[in-house]
Amino acid sequence: MWHREAGLPLSTTTEGAPALPGQSIAQKTEAAREIEDPIDLVSLRVGRIDSVARHPEADTLYVLSVDLGERSCASTGDELLRTNQCRTIVSGLVPYYSPEQLQGLHAVVFANLKPRKLRGIMSHGMLLAASSSSETDGTLTVEILEAPASSRPGDRIVTLPSAETGACSDSSLTQALERPLVKKQKLVDLFINGLSLDAGLLSYNGRRLVTECGGEISTRTMLAGVVR
Repeated sequence: MWHREAGLPLSTTTEGAPALPGQSIAQKTEAAREIEDPIDLVSLRVGRIDSVARHPEADTLYVLSVDLGERSCASTGDELLRTNQCRTIVSGLVPYYSPEQLQGLHAVVFANLKPRKLRGIMSHGMLLAASSSSETDGTLTVEILEAPASSRPGDRIVTLPSAETGACSDSSLTQALERPLVKKQKLVDLFINGLSLDAGLLSYNGRRLVTECGGEISTRTMLAGVVR
């Protein structure tokens, strides 16, 4: 999020979805959509920003230590690095936030994004934020999407309506990452393209995104903008 090296064109496709015998074309198309909906593959979690440092090799990047409630250092097979049970996430928020403003925020984290190296430091996740340009002078404003301060690190973020909403169990604080890493850029693009900010609240393809305890995901002051 907000490191310009990550920008890639958005794309959509319905290729590769298995067809069942006797399905009509419309049924096959709908099955393809269901299989390829990236929200079913993405793991969004509440992450508390515990520490903020400037990237030694990039003026616009922060190196964040983010608590996702991970209590186990067991390998998922993809060697997710953890330091003191926190994720290292690199984010280009220097022009928009001071370290003091970021400290302690409960951010929305794309938790199972494939790790990537940004200016020599591996980043293990992505913070979601919204941006808006001023109509008068074109100044860009960026605001992190936040969960309620009462949220716990590791709380899942789900779409409404969802049977998972309101569970508020402690299982999400101890379980390992339950979904495989999202490695295909096409799926990442499809997911990001489906996000929107409506009246300051986060939605995915028209469905409101909330924490598993029902907490709304919002920006501080921005009512509309591009989410990525």
